[in-house]
Formats: sequence, structure tokens, C-alpha cells
Amino acid sequence: MLADEKIRNQALEPDQSFIVEAPAGSGKTELLIQRYLKLLGLAKLPEEILAMTFTRKAAAEMKERVFSALTEAQTQDRPKKAHASFTWELAQKVLEQDKSLEWGLMNNPARLRIVTIDSFCSSLTRRMPLLSRMGIGLNIQENAKIIYRETARIILSLAENKTNPYAVMVQNILQHIDNSKEDFIKRIVQLLEKRDQWMISFFDHRENLEIHPLNENTRKKLSFALEGLIQARLDELNNLFSLKIQKRILKIALYSGNNLVTNNSSHPCSCLAYLKFFPDTTIKSLEIWKGLAHLFLTKNNTYRKKPDVRLGFPAGKNLFEKEMKDEFEKLVGSLQTNPAILSTLTKVKKLPRREFTNEEWNLLKSTIRLLAEINKILKQVFSSHQITDFTEVSLAAIKALVNKNENGEEYPTDLLFYLDCKIHHILVDEYQDTSFKQEELLHKLTSEWSNQDGKTLFIVGDPKQSIYRFRDAEVGLFIKTQYHGIGNISLKPLSLKSNFRSQKYLVDWINNCFQRIFPQHEDANLGAISYNPSTAVLEKSINPGVIYHPIPYNEDSNIISQDEANKISALIKTLQLRYPKKSLAVLVRGRTHLTSIIRLFNESNIAFKADSIDSITDRPAILDLLSLLRALRFSGDRIAWLSILRAPWCGLSLRDIHSLVELNASTPIWLLLNNTSQITLLSKDGQKRIQNFLQNIRPFLNRFVDQNFRDVLEACWIKLGGPACLQGTNPDDIEVFFNKVEEIIFSGQEDKFENFDQILMDLYASPLAITENAVQVMTMHKAKGLEFDFVILPGLGKRIKGEEKRLIYWMPHGDDLLLAPIEEKGGEASPIYEFLSDLNKEKEDYETLRLLYVAATRAKSQLHLFGHLEPSKETKWKPHSKSLLNKLWPHIKDDWLKKLTETMVSEPIQHKKETSAVHSTQRLPINFSLPTPAQSIIEGPLVDIEIERYLEPEYYWAGNKARCLGNVLHRCLHDIAVEGLEKWTKEKIENLKPRFKSALQGEGLPFDQAEEALESGIIAISKVFEDDRGLWILSLHEDAHSEYPLTFFENNHYIRSVIDRTFIDGGIRWIIDYKTGTHKGGGKSLDIFLDNEEKRYKPQLDRYESVLRKYGEKLPIKKALYFPLLNAWREIN
Repeated sequence: MLADEKIRNQALEPDQSFIVEAPAGSGKTELLIQRYLKLLGLAKLPEEILAMTFTRKAAAEMKERVFSALTEAQTQDRPKKAHASFTWELAQKVLEQDKSLEWGLMNNPARLRIVTIDSFCSSLTRRMPLLSRMGIGLNIQENAKIIYRETARIILSLAENKTNPYAVMVQNILQHIDNSKEDFIKRIVQLLEKRDQWMISFFDHRENLEIHPLNENTRKKLSFALEGLIQARLDELNNLFSLKIQKRILKIALYSGNNLVTNNSSHPCSCLAYLKFFPDTTIKSLEIWKGLAHLFLTKNNTYRKKPDVRLGFPAGKNLFEKEMKDEFEKLVGSLQTNPAILSTLTKVKKLPRREFTNEEWNLLKSTIRLLAEINKILKQVFSSHQITDFTEVSLAAIKALVNKNENGEEYPTDLLFYLDCKIHHILVDEYQDTSFKQEELLHKLTSEWSNQDGKTLFIVGDPKQSIYRFRDAEVGLFIKTQYHGIGNISLKPLSLKSNFRSQKYLVDWINNCFQRIFPQHEDANLGAISYNPSTAVLEKSINPGVIYHPIPYNEDSNIISQDEANKISALIKTLQLRYPKKSLAVLVRGRTHLTSIIRLFNESNIAFKADSIDSITDRPAILDLLSLLRALRFSGDRIAWLSILRAPWCGLSLRDIHSLVELNASTPIWLLLNNTSQITLLSKDGQKRIQNFLQNIRPFLNRFVDQNFRDVLEACWIKLGGPACLQGTNPDDIEVFFNKVEEIIFSGQEDKFENFDQILMDLYASPLAITENAVQVMTMHKAKGLEFDFVILPGLGKRIKGEEKRLIYWMPHGDDLLLAPIEEKGGEASPIYEFLSDLNKEKEDYETLRLLYVAATRAKSQLHLFGHLEPSKETKWKPHSKSLLNKLWPHIKDDWLKKLTETMVSEPIQHKKETSAVHSTQRLPINFSLPTPAQSIIEGPLVDIEIERYLEPEYYWAGNKARCLGNVLHRCLHDIAVEGLEKWTKEKIENLKPRFKSALQGEGLPFDQAEEALESGIIAISKVFEDDRGLWILSLHEDAHSEYPLTFFENNHYIRSVIDRTFIDGGIRWIIDYKTGTHKGGGKSLDIFLDNEEKRYKPQLDRYESVLRKYGEKLPIKKALYFPLLNAWREIN
């Protein structure tokens, strides 16, 4: 029996709401599916249950596993394994419910509402386009950074508009950042990327952001929020001191303060002279506490070793003075026994005053006031480009659920009432990754629920795996929900303990390590998560769970990286030799940690798959192509022109380039290239190369004005010899580049070419590995949700990159929002800004611990840790304070140092530096010419091209009316499938009549016959919406196509086919042909008619199957005829 068997059974109680903490490897997805099946087996309609996840992959996996469970329950006997047997039993009950209530789930799995939160929000905004203020027809942009930059530039331009009320605000901010326009744009983009945090937390409670009061009351409110946090810090330090220690501190503090108040009254410790009692933790005592921190800590925030006269301790000429010095040193020794005291003293020493200075407040007001305008302009930019982003969709979805009356009070919209009637149960996966906007959405969706109405909320997640703060995930929401529920709904907290993934040695190490390095107490505001140990289900392996690989230190960091890469490569070869069928993964904190490793993998012929690791701009051929694009589009771009002159296809030497531009710093390069006297300054080789280059590129200049730019660019690149200069670049990456160019052209947004390099930064180079069991190389973030037999973590000794400065610092804390403006560039640091920044660093540190936990728990059999230590004054070796190794140090210190000593004895440190290879530029030979193109026309028998309709069974007996009706009805069914069923209301079908009739007449049908055919057509569409099978056919499916054109070769003929509807459902490829004919009569007469139709069209559908097979379809294929006017269906075997 499992250690948490009772908890797992309790989680399936259908009338209770739960929040389940499910650690790595605990079978979370299985539990979620069992809960879903349990509810489905009791539901009246499958749409009553809504399951939401955060990624498309997770939603697809859950839907596939639910459908697989139903399929297995329908086709297989009860499994022997207990958990599989229970899932099978739950699925059986669902099938019984499906049959009794005629859901048709197996034929219409789209009724299973398993979606991503983003797609659910999109569906809400489509239902209520006016209320959500989203409108319709906007494409969702996953990466809208280009739009953010455009918005930032518009905001920047306000500074020069004297009539605009926001001009002064922009100017005020610019002055504060040294009038750096690029810095301003960068920080505005930062704000826009995280705008859901300040929109939800601060502004969304007010409709009119432009007239937010921002008066003294607001200023006081922010100060009080800050005061509460300061007092919490003082409480934290006070609780670390016993009464005995407090008395000793008071004695030393009074002695120091009394001496300083006389000799150096400006010293931070002089305020200690007035102490009568140990200070309380109110804001009034802040300076006293800071004085105590200064008393014990140096400037570098280490304990003072000996006090001196500067600290109020005279030279020690008498016995009392000596005793006080000795007492100070003994007291410091006592404090050092508790490591928490040092870090907390450091925090208290840096505490700010609670009030904003006038300068800070004015800057803060300008920034906050400007946020409203930033948001407004962003929406305008989105609208002008007909796009939006997921943040905007989520915020709009929340607006679509509630209205506000004149007093600002919220009340439900009709949409919320509709959802409240339809949805009875909500399941949310990966809740630890919830953002404020997503939590707000859940709050709104359940606002009309109560704990007694039978509706339930089921939340699953693992706060220890919350690692997406950069995507707005807020782990504190999980903790708050555990204690307070969501809105009116109380959630019973449950915790799973069984680990099904990793062998026992590994689980034991993870338990021991993370229990020690995770915080002991939880703090929702700081994201501090305590660790609960897991219980291994698997037995111990013959292999140890974790192996340490210390890398000897070297002053040259490149040598450390190379040494580490060598050892990782050797380890991988050994593991692959011993365990050829086992999976291996290399997981890193950042992509820059992989440079040496990837290079060595290529040199050592180690097959690997690096997914989303290498930016496409890391490929030299791509950079050359980018320069060519800029040179053709922007003729005055000197850097682009010089880059293509240096590129392999021209190959001009640096000496020749210098001779070309030395005395012409501003003349366009194209003019210099066409200046004969200028070209004579070059070497003979350079002159010849320029001659060839001009001859090749001249025909393409300005040609894109009246031709497709993608075609012009590609033709120019080929003519210059680009395909011969790939330099290890995958040809697929070149195709991605050209496709992105074409995408921009067809979107009509050619102004994006100005920042095309930034667009390319978000595209990753194609993985080069093709072997089945290649080493997986990815970031730790990317590895979440995956598992591997062996996991290697390199670069643990490297420092973690710090956070960039923000224009305004905001931090949700409890029910408040803490705010601080950025300090003036080059000026003194703002204490409030630094305080919030330090708080954020604490949150980042806690997330770093969670990231390590995620990385370590990906391993099933063995974990390998690589990293280096650095020399230290206090101890011989220690990890960098900002490295991942430092986080693990409390647990691994002794064993790591022991292993390092062994390594240094067996592998003496080599101080020899690598000799850097001489850089050589690849150049095409001066006499290079394009290869002769392959013969374009192959001689052979003449080939005919036929359209399929001439091969279809004749139905001349049905008449012209049936043909015209069939054509128009096919087009309508295509439109319904493409637009989505939810958009086709009864009103829309009724309003379709004039267009339908015009289309019939456009087919050549006489007016009187068009009226009759119109009636039949509307009846057919209405019947489709009344028929579950019709709804299933037209609903959203994987790889779905309507009116799908395919061309195939048969008997020396090219034949063009059009498949009415095809899609994948439940692992089966369906081919469906609509038949719009009708038949008077029923019973046997109808059956005979359908039998004849089946025989008539079987060859045609068989031909469709054959075509799809030729195009590479591997899935099982089913074919069918659908008769909308008859509500009839015939599968063809």
C-alpha cells in the first residue's frame, strides 16, 4: 500500500473542493485524470467539467490520456496493476453514463473541455467582444516585444509634444535616467512585459486610470505598507535574540553609544546612548536597530573582529575598557552560533525610512500617471496591427465576466451567469505557475459559487516547482489559496508523498539536501516554501543516486569550462557504452553555460539534440543574410554593406575595406563601390572581388519595389554564392529566415524589417541530431515536466546573472502593493528602491532553490553535479556567493571538498593556457561560379492534368439544382468549420439566407429554383447543428482541414482531389465526404439508397486514403459519408 493511498482516495470525493500539493514524480497527472473521470461518470453533460492547464502540451497530454483510458475501458479487460485497474473502473462508469445519456463521446471527444487557460480566455473574449473591449479578428502574438518597442517609441515622442499633458512626465523620467532614450525604451518595454502585475494589483480597481488621485492619502497608504514590512523585519531579528543575549547587547550598545555621542555624534551608533530598555519593533525604533546592526557589522556586512575607538571603544588603558572589549568579542562569538542572525542584521542595516522624499514621490507620481497612458497607447498599437497578446486577452476575459455600477461595485454579466449554469466543476493543473490575472479569473468564475451548491474546485500543483517568475508566476498564490481558498470556496489541502520516478538512493539524497537548504518556514509574500520529504516507491539501485564532479579552479574561466566539457563528454561516452538504451540529459541554468560543451560534442561526434538553445543569430550564415537584407532594404546602412563585403561571398580583406572607407566616413558604401578612383586603391584581389560582387548584386537593387522581396532576397543570396557559404548552418535555418521574411511581407508590416534582428533573436536554430537516443541538451526551465535516466548539471560554480534596474519597482505584498521609483542615474541609491530590490532578490533566491529541485528531480537513476570552487580568505575554497553550487553548499560541502582533494591529487592543476587558434575567414575562390542547374524538364511521356470532378460518380439524374445546392452547402460547412461552431448562432444562420440565395444564383440557378434550394440548404445547416455527429465533424480537431486540396499522380495523370473534411481524432485519421442529396421515404427504401451511395462513392474515398498515404500519413484511417439533410452516416470499410 502507498504511503499516501488514503489521501489519493480522498482527493476523488466528488462533492469536495481540494488543493493538492503533488511533488515531483508523485503521479499528479494520473490523479487529475482519475478525478476528471470520476466527475464525468456522475455528470449530466460532459461540458459541466472544465479542466485547465498552462501549456498546450499539458492540455493535449491530459486529453489524450483521458481518451486513451476510455478507449482501453471499451476495448480491453481490467488491468492487473492496482492504479491502472482503478482508472479502468472509473472509465467504465463514464462509458455507461455516455451510453445512457447519449453523449457520443467516442465519436465527439471535443465535448471534453480540457483546455489551456489562454485558450479559455480567448473563447470568453470571442463570446463577448464588446464587453471585453477586444473586438474580433485580432491575432494573438506570443512574442509582442516589437509592439512593445513601438509603443515605447510613441511614449518617448510625447516629450517633444508641448501640448500633451504627459510630456512633462516623460521629460521628468528622462532627466532621471540621464536623458538616455534607449534606456527609456528598454524600461518601458520592461513595464509592458509585466503589465498584468500592476494592472491587476493596483489599477484595475479604478475605471479611469488617468484621474487616479495620487494625493497625500495615497502617499500615506504606501508609506504605511512599507512601515508594516519594516516592522516585520525588526520582529524577525528581535525573535533571534534570547533575553540573555538582549541584556548583553544592551550593555555593549549603551557603552558604545555614550562614548560616541560625546566624541562623534554623527556616527550611526551614537543613538544607542539613549537606550533605557531593549528596543521594541515599532517604526520609532528603526534608527536604534540600524545602530545595533552597524555596531556588529563591517561595511562589507561581516562581523567585526575587534572594536576600536571609532566604534566607541577606547584603546583599553584601564581594566573596564579591556573588559568591555572582551565582552564585545565574546558577544560576537555568541551571535555567530546562529547563521540567521548575520543575514538578518544585514537586512536591518539596509532598511529604508518609511517616507518618500518629495523628489521620489514626484517621480513616482509621474511614472504611475504615465502607466495609464502607456496601457492606452499599447491597445491602440495592437489595434492598428490587428493583433494582441495573451496578457491583453486574459485581462479582457476578466472584464467580460463582470460589470461595474455607478458606485464601482461589481456585478455578474450574462456571460458569467451562463458559465455559472454550465460549469459545475473546475480542475486546474500546475497551479504553482498561476499569475495574478489567472487567479483573478478563477475568483471571478467561482464568485457565484458556495460551498454547499455541489460545485467543486480541484487545484493541483507543487509550489516547490514554481520556477516561472519571469512569466509572472507567483508561488505565494498557492500558499494563500491553501489557507484562504478562492473567493467563497474553501479548499481542503492535501499532500502527496509517494515518488514513482526515482530510485531510493536518489530520493533520499533529494530529501536530505532540500530539507536542509529550503527555508524552514513558509512566507507567501516572499515565496518561501518549506520542504516536505517524499517516499520512494522504487527500490535502491546498484548505482549511487548522486555523484559529485569538482572541477579544479583556474584563473582562466575558459580553461575551467573546457575542463568541465571534457569530463562531461567522457562521462557521457561511458554511460552510453554501459547503458545504450537509457536516456541522458544535460541541464543548465543559462544557455551561455553550454558553449564549450556543445563545441566539444560536435568535435567528439556525440549525438545530441539541443532544443531552443542556439539562437538562429548564432549562425554566421544567418548574420550574413541579415546584413544582405538590410543592405537591400536600407541602402544607407554602412554597417550592413561593410558586413556583406566581408562575408564569404565577397570576401574583401580588412586592409581593402579600410582603404575603401578610410577617408569617406559618411559617404554611402554603394557610391564608393561605384567610384572607379576609389576602387583603384584596393589590392588586385580586392578589385576583382568588388567587380564580381557588383556584377552579381546590381540586378537586384530596388527590384523588390515591384516584386516579392522574399524572392528577390533569396535570388540575390543564391547569385552571390550564399548556399556555398553555410559554414555549418543547417539549411532548415536558412529556410526559417526566408519564411519569416515572407510572413512579414504578407502581414503588410514591412516596417518590422527595421528591427528584424530582434525578431530573429526569438527564433532558435534547428537541432542537428537525428539519432533516436541522442543526449538531450536544454535549460532547467525547459526540462520541467520531463524525466531522464541520467541527468548531468554542469556549470554549478558559475555566478547567476543579476536583475536589471526597473523604471519603477512594484511588488505585491499581502493586500498591498509596494512601490519605489528608480534612483537618479549616477546619483545616490534610493533606500526604498534598494529595499524592494533586496526583497526581490530574496524571492529570486528562493526560486533558484526551487529551480535546483526541479533539475535534480528530473533524474530517474542517477544525478551528476559539475562545478568549481574559488579561492577564499576565510577558507581555502568556497563557491561563488551567487552560484547554484553555493545554494547546495550546506549539504554537499564536506563530500565535495573531499572529492576535490582526491581530484587535485590524481589530476594536478595545469596552469598552461590554451593557445587561441588563428582566426581565418572563409572566402569563396575569386573564380567561383554557380554550379550548372539541373535539367528542369525531364523528357518522357506527356502528362495530363485532370480535376477530380470528372472522375466522380455521375449524378446527372439529380439535376442542376442538386449540383448548385451541393456546391454552396459545401462552402457553408467549410466556413462553419473554419470560423468555429460557437460563432454560428441561430440568428447567424437565419441572417445567412440572402447570401446563400445569392450564392445559388451565382452558381447559375434560376430565381424560382433558388428559393426551393435555399429552403433545403437552411434546413440542412440547422440539422447539422441538431445532430451530435454533425457537431463533432465540424468541431475543432487536431490537424483538421476543410475543402482540403491534394494532387496525386496516377496512370500518367495528375489528378487534383478535394477532401470535404479530414482530421485526427483519438489517434485515427478521418476522411469524411458530404453528400447533400435527399431521399423521400424511409425504412428499407432509405437503407437501399444509402447502400447504393456507399457503393457509388467507395472508390472515391479509397482514392483519398491512397493519396494521404502517399503524403506520409501513418495513422489508421477511417472513411465515411455524411448526409446532413438525412441525418445519416455511413462508414466505408
